[in-house]
Amino acid sequence: MSVVRFMCRPLLPLLLLLIAFNHVCYALTIPKQFENTKIIRTFEVNSGIAREDTGIRAKNIGDGSASEYYFYLPNVLYKNVASVSAFLRKQKTELQVSLEGLDAEKEVYVYKIDLKEHSVQPNEDVLLGIKVAYTHVIKPMPAKLPQLARQHTMIAFNSYFLSPYFTKEIKTTLTTPTQNVVSHVGDLGKSSLNGNKVTYGPYENVEPLSFGVATCHFENLQPILTVPSLRRDIEVSHWGKNLAVEEHYSLRNDGASLETNFNRVQYQMTAHIHSQTNVLKELSFKLPPSAQDAYFRDEVGNVSTSHFRVENKNAVLELAPRYPIFGGWNYTWYHGYNADLGSFVRKSKTSGKYILNVKFVENVNDMAIDKAVVRVILPEGASNIKVHSPFSIDAQTIVPHFTYFDSTGRVMVVLEKDRVVREHEQFIQIEYDYSISELLRKPIVASTALLLLFVTSILFGKASFNIGKEQKVNEL
Repeated sequence: MSVVRFMCRPLLPLLLLLIAFNHVCYALTIPKQFENTKIIRTFEVNSGIAREDTGIRAKNIGDGSASEYYFYLPNVLYKNVASVSAFLRKQKTELQVSLEGLDAEKEVYVYKIDLKEHSVQPNEDVLLGIKVAYTHVIKPMPAKLPQLARQHTMIAFNSYFLSPYFTKEIKTTLTTPTQNVVSHVGDLGKSSLNGNKVTYGPYENVEPLSFGVATCHFENLQPILTVPSLRRDIEVSHWGKNLAVEEHYSLRNDGASLETNFNRVQYQMTAHIHSQTNVLKELSFKLPPSAQDAYFRDEVGNVSTSHFRVENKNAVLELAPRYPIFGGWNYTWYHGYNADLGSFVRKSKTSGKYILNVKFVENVNDMAIDKAVVRVILPEGASNIKVHSPFSIDAQTIVPHFTYFDSTGRVMVVLEKDRVVREHEQFIQIEYDYSISELLRKPIVASTALLLLFVTSILFGKASFNIGKEQKVNEL
């Protein structure tokens, strides 16, 4: 018991904040049309991202049809929420989820699921699914390790589903990367281990807004990768029929750091067991099948320890940093490639607009991107720009961007979003008008510039730059 207390000390501030939910006021303004008949939650914690998948069977206990279902997320965890989605469990139909705001009295954020097209009649059930992805909730425990030690991490969460409705039964299952689970604690002492699955509950007759701390301390051999900033530049060239992509990464390993100085000799002699530690040695990026001219550079310059190959369905760029990235270490670099524009841009037959279809981010895998900035540089003269995204964008601006032989500057669409995870690796569409006359602008500007250069050089050649009047020399 003393060992568990020692390991939980770094999480005490978070746990105290979570326990505070047991002392808040339960007054709600949400209509009590639903009762949760059964809730089954699953947590996946294979890396530094925790993903919660909740299945809900809810019954309409009201007198009229119900078209809105509400649920909560704790205020203390809101800054860690990267993605929230909902769907009909049986039909797999996506549902619209909206953030209604903060309930300051209860210290929770209120979310609403729109059921207007699937209204639930009185005494009828609805099967809902809610998925939430959390970043920075999995912490290394202990925070420092020897160079060859196995990493363990801990996660703390609510034993119950934070709901404004009464729940008859709820059970939670957490799946760990390995079967090495150091400890697990659930509310009321209800937690059990079977292989790499920890079950919390079942709990019956759960009151609304119930909260009870649950923890799990488990082995996690993967590096916990965080990207504090990612800048993704996408440049469209109709003249060259080319799409140029360049990504600037700032990467950090948030896993357990080294308790002593790095030992290069030990590292070289123990390559066969590096997979059992949290060290990051290489990265792999899947690129479009038409990708070519791939490059990889960091602050020092070109990095030769990379490999680019083209496979059947995509191209692969494998990168090896200049040094191994242990817990607490950072690495910055940028890589890029060119691709065939025809695979990403098409012209609408109905509207005549060009439609660019690209992914907001790529190759996220299990990284947590704190801030992503996507800059889409459209051709000079593009107009009537519209951006369509399957998820909300935090900021969107359109600014001019100047490159070689530009007269008025290209149009650059800047999209910004915080807390980006694998769920945001989706396609966005950018519509724009671009006429043939605008396509000819660059060669006309380039030709005019060269003509002016030649004319200027001729005029300078004919001009005289002597000081004073020219004196004739008498011939002898």
